[in-house]
Amino acid sequence: MPPSLAVNGVTLTLLYLGVMLILAKLLEESFSRIRLVPFVGAVVAGVVLGNGVLGFVKVNSIIQFISLLGITLLLFLSGAEEFEVGRGSLNARVTAAAAVELALPFTLIYLSLRALNVSITPLLAIPLIMTSVGPLARLLMDINLSRTELGNMLFRQGALVEVASVVAFAILVTVRLGGSLLTLIGIAVLIAAIFTVGRWVSRALEWVEGYVKAREVEFAAAIFLVLVISFLAEAVNFNPAMAALFLGILLRDYLKDRPELLEKLHGFTYGFFEPLFFVSIGLYFVRLSPDLLMTSLLIALILLSSKVAAGALASMVVGGSPIINGLGTSTKGGVDVSLLLALLTTGLITRLTYSYLTLAITVNSVVTPLLVRTVVKPTTGVNPLIRVKLNNNVMSISEYAKPLTVTCSDNLRIVIDRMVERGVRAVVVVNSEGKPLGYLTMQQLLEIDPATYGMTPACDLPLNELTTVTTKARIIDVLRRFRGFEDPVIGVVNDDGVLVATIYERELLRLLITV
Repeated sequence: MPPSLAVNGVTLTLLYLGVMLILAKLLEESFSRIRLVPFVGAVVAGVVLGNGVLGFVKVNSIIQFISLLGITLLLFLSGAEEFEVGRGSLNARVTAAAAVELALPFTLIYLSLRALNVSITPLLAIPLIMTSVGPLARLLMDINLSRTELGNMLFRQGALVEVASVVAFAILVTVRLGGSLLTLIGIAVLIAAIFTVGRWVSRALEWVEGYVKAREVEFAAAIFLVLVISFLAEAVNFNPAMAALFLGILLRDYLKDRPELLEKLHGFTYGFFEPLFFVSIGLYFVRLSPDLLMTSLLIALILLSSKVAAGALASMVVGGSPIINGLGTSTKGGVDVSLLLALLTTGLITRLTYSYLTLAITVNSVVTPLLVRTVVKPTTGVNPLIRVKLNNNVMSISEYAKPLTVTCSDNLRIVIDRMVERGVRAVVVVNSEGKPLGYLTMQQLLEIDPATYGMTPACDLPLNELTTVTTKARIIDVLRRFRGFEDPVIGVVNDDGVLVATIYERELLRLLITV
């Protein structure tokens, strides 16, 4: 190469990262448009760019470092958002179901792969048997089950299976890496410390918010904690990404009260690090071959059938349809893939083993949602005529616009919980008779010290005037009100002035385009 065109390794890595990032986003968008799991597009990009097909991108220390940051931040947010206790408490039935969904797939997968002379160990089986609740949560929202008892039951089972798998994986990895009893004790102390000092960590972050006025200090403090915990985990031979997961669980309530901070962490992680991490998953593949593809498809079939069978059996404990419970608890493509990459980077598996197991999980992450959408009929839907008959009465959509309210005596923590639960940015305040007094917005809450949420009644804040319509109004009337007043929410009141529905513009538009 002529001197004028010569580039060093660092400069070339900039090109690699740029190509990886844009191709990942383009393929994620393509997969989303055909209703497939988006992250698979990024993995495909990595396979194509890496040794699997073109061999264009070479994995180096910089890409490895960014991949490590990606998995660490991704698991931190997974802990903060996926393991949501608000979806319902665990009970004996859920625990028993989760035990079945761990034990049966482990036995079937382990014995089946051993019979096929495929290299398998108990440690390697854990990523295969676990349920990924991130894709499960997105799937439940897609089929309108996220706020139903069925959706809650599926999520609780998946969350417990994933948490148990992560803990078992962390212990087994430590043992395989030669960790002594002292090392295991050190890891236990670190995890215990993460949860024990939880309230002090939150208070420290609140103190930083109150006394340090530098720009984006809350964001910097959160990233600081993630990096420090990762360093301490590495110091005691514990997986830093797993430590970040536990830290996310610890700070879940703190971040939930700060949607603006959470949104910045989303942009930082999902806009840059997460797509590069999933691309790096594909970069580690060996060159694709017919034998590799056949092995992966066979493992994917064994994996899916064992998970569905276990979920179907568990439905005898938790109730419900065996096929829905079986498919719903079989979602893959999240933390499980991250664990396989952790095994590869620590030298516990070969690239060949990593390639066919990761490909098998990727296949399942695509197939399972398609099967669920085929079997499960959404519990909510809109008559297609609504799309063209905007003159329909507004109460025709009341089933999908149930009142979202708080009272004057409810504190701001309850207010923000209601908003987050429904995914909106305003909530209506009503009196004891159910008549609307006004509404509060997310922006108003962001201007209040989160430390005071639990002691501040809703009516201590100035209420915005609520635009209302009667039960005789038409859908087109509501749309015109949104356009004319630019309010985030419109209330529907009956003849007595009692609120009977709350309509949000985004929800209304979603209903109008739903077939």
